Amino acid sequence: MAKNQAVVIKLSESQEKILKQMVAGSHSPLHFKQRAEIILLANQGNSNNEIERMMGIHGETITKWRNRYAGSEQELSLTESENPRKLRSVIEKILSDDPRRGRTPTFTDEQVACIIALSLQKPDEVGLPFSHWSLSSLRDEVVNRGIVPYISISQLHSFLKGARSKAPSS
Repeated sequence: MAKNQAVVIKLSESQEKILKQMVAGSHSPLHFKQRAEIILLANQGNSNNEIERMMGIHGETITKWRNRYAGSEQELSLTESENPRKLRSVIEKILSDDPRRGRTPTFTDEQVACIIALSLQKPDEVGLPFSHWSLSSLRDEVVNRGIVPYISISQLHSFLKGARSKAPSS
């Protein structure tokens, strides 16, 4: 197979029926409709460039879903022969986005615990010249103590609000 040649998609009748239902379904999520249509058009022998022109979708997206579907051919045929009622859920899994890692937390659990512990102390008890914390004075003290190099007032408020909602009721 040439480097730029698209993988061939060969759908069974059951797969084709499910994909057509996804495309036509009024309650199908848009990403399933679009990806199912890519696979159906590929099954009809259309090239990636032709699908790109028909659908107005970037070629890399078409290649990604075409390759993923073709790479799942064995799982699809096994499901179809052993448990055909699960075929739709397998197709949906194939056409779903990969899980994403998400953003790594900026603050460790230990830092958050230290911030909350400090907020529970009275400022005058730790040598400060006032009796109650404001968000800005607590932020300044957290940074001065080296608990964190920087924290925004909104992030500090979020930590304290979260701690307050998790505290046991008296």
